[in-house]
Amino acid sequence: MKVCVCGGTNPATNSKFLNSMRRVGELFCDNDVELVWGGNQYGVLAAVHQVYVERKKPNTLYLPKVYLDDLNGMKTDKVVVTETIPERQDAMMHNSEAVVFVPGGIGTLYEFWSAVEMLRSGEIENKLFLYNFDGFWDKQIEFFDFINQNGFTKTGVGGSPYKIKPEDLFTVVDTPEDLIKELLKLKK
Repeated sequence: MKVCVCGGTNPATNSKFLNSMRRVGELFCDNDVELVWGGNQYGVLAAVHQVYVERKKPNTLYLPKVYLDDLNGMKTDKVVVTETIPERQDAMMHNSEAVVFVPGGIGTLYEFWSAVEMLRSGEIENKLFLYNFDGFWDKQIEFFDFINQNGFTKTGVGGSPYKIKPEDLFTVVDTPEDLIKELLKLKK
């Protein structure tokens, strides 16, 4: 199973997030999850990737041309270079069965909301997951509720307005163990 992981790449990331992401990487490797990612040598994505390198497990790195310098000798099985950031996201989504959003910054938020729209409009069929470590995604879920309460959501392109619940589009998990349990349901 190929799983795309979208998250932060900041070298100043708090170590509690990095340690949690190492655990995610360990569980993914233990369960033969192939990593699809778009990161660098830093942050939570690097913590996951490092486990893959240590265990010699398959992973594919997607990079837009603007971030090619991020390679800097990184060890990865395969690198796919895209022209733009949106092309990278599109390629990662279409080359994975599920997408996990972990803590990150502006790029991660962009990827999350773009994926929600891609799923809502029928462009992708991936299962989306929010790894809500330390309540990271709580404010985004509250925002989703706010736009529902104010009539800004609908079923899909041309659909009639109704209240979409977050669980209609993504699954929220709080621990690495809950995350892998949910992902393994997709394998069956």
